[in-house]
Amino acid sequence: MLCLLFCEIPTKMDMIAAAYGCESDEEESSDPWASSRVSAKRTAVFNEFPNRPLKKVACRLPAPKLALDSFEVVDDPSQHGNRVRSFPHERGNWASFVYLPWEANSCFVRAVELITNWFYEHGIKLDICEDFHISLTRTVILRHHWIEGFVASIRNQLSDAPRPFQLYGTNALSVYINEEKTRTFLAINVEDPVGILDILVEKMDSCLKEYQLPAYYEKPSHHVSIAWCVGDQKEELEKLALDLQLETDQISCNMDEIRCKIGNTVKRL
Repeated sequence: MLCLLFCEIPTKMDMIAAAYGCESDEEESSDPWASSRVSAKRTAVFNEFPNRPLKKVACRLPAPKLALDSFEVVDDPSQHGNRVRSFPHERGNWASFVYLPWEANSCFVRAVELITNWFYEHGIKLDICEDFHISLTRTVILRHHWIEGFVASIRNQLSDAPRPFQLYGTNALSVYINEEKTRTFLAINVEDPVGILDILVEKMDSCLKEYQLPAYYEKPSHHVSIAWCVGDQKEELEKLALDLQLETDQISCNMDEIRCKIGNTVKRL
């Protein structure tokens, strides 16, 4: 009786499976062509039942190794004006704060230009802030699963807050430094005739307390930061600020919108 040896022609999937390594119940063979040939067991079955179609052995490709956890964000200050990250990057953590946007009208812009030019003439180069605002909270870290509830809590607290209201910029300057002492800020002090800013800060502190986050500074000095420089230059800026006689038209801003910045996302409240 003549026995024919049936061989399967390797397909693309067979070759891929061979490259990955085929997981099956059969023992591994040292024969390099074993993966593309019918096993002895399957040949015997075919001889006994010649009309029965051959059943291919399923080969599972190993799942690609996910390397998401191995990605590390390298902070390069040279890419963003030599600023140093206040918080180390961690997946799922978002630097966040609540603030009032300050609309920079022509009078305000002119005042900022006069101030920064004066400091430059006296040896300190200041970078003008990208946006002007009045902070109502510190910069805090929100976990991703907190965001929705935190924003809802803020909206609830602001439901009875009077809006709009008027604030005024003064001719007095203040100097601040961040907690890490990596940046120094020059700011214009703000006059709040109605006292609404303290009320808003108190409301935001209540929201922060729900998540055991630090409250805003005690007895805060409300201001609009206008420019900054790298490092701790608080003493130098304060000395120069005393000598600056700033005389500009009264700067005012109509405050209506409150915002929360979470990472790069801004939510209007």
